[in-house]
Amino acid sequence: KFLKKYGITKAIVIPIFTPDLELSLKKYNQLMLDAVKKIKNIYGGIWVSPLPEHTKLTKKALELLPNEKIKVLKMHSDSWPKGKYTINPATWDEKFKKNMELIIKTAKTYDLVIQTHTGSNNSDIIEYIPFVEEYGKGVKIHFIHMGGSTSGHLAFVPRFIEWLRKGYDFYCDTSFGRGFAPAWLVRVLQAKYPKGLDRVLFASDNPWSIVESEFWKIEGINCSDRIKEKLFYNNAEKLYCR
Repeated sequence: KFLKKYGITKAIVIPIFTPDLELSLKKYNQLMLDAVKKIKNIYGGIWVSPLPEHTKLTKKALELLPNEKIKVLKMHSDSWPKGKYTINPATWDEKFKKNMELIIKTAKTYDLVIQTHTGSNNSDIIEYIPFVEEYGKGVKIHFIHMGGSTSGHLAFVPRFIEWLRKGYDFYCDTSFGRGFAPAWLVRVLQAKYPKGLDRVLFASDNPWSIVESEFWKIEGINCSDRIKEKLFYNNAEKLYCR
């Protein structure tokens, strides 16, 4: 019904976010699997967690692979609880590191995209710098929300372009972006790294955002229709509908 309402022909569906990670890893991964089996034009992602207490559940989730309809391994910011871990490898203990490396290895083995949130506190984009330097080569990473806050956008955009120039296989989306951010990203990419326009995606962020507002963040950008088609559809299709 959602796809028909908005005229969406293909979509990536991720199990709904919940602070109860065990619920996501158990019930909602299976719900996503049931959906992608029944609906031809959607693809899915599974929740995984590097937290030591979720080791068994993450391994069980990874046993769902390979599956041609699963394109994503998804981690959210609760994967690094405040005051304990961050995405920075310097904060990891041995069990956390082992789980994270398993997630990365699985993504490489099955050519999956790792989706990971950006935002404040322990998912601040600054914390990602050492992670990218140590683990970023050879893996596809989709940075959700392109920084996730005003200061996050200001930190993310120049680093995203730098990483692309260095050959990292990275992507971002414009959902949850502050008003100026998507247009600024497109303008800077046009000026400094036009090939990077292939790495920016539309996301509805449903049910956490309003689809129309996410649509107008891109439709309202002062750029060509060709670029808008990339952002709305072509880039995501190339990345996820392989």
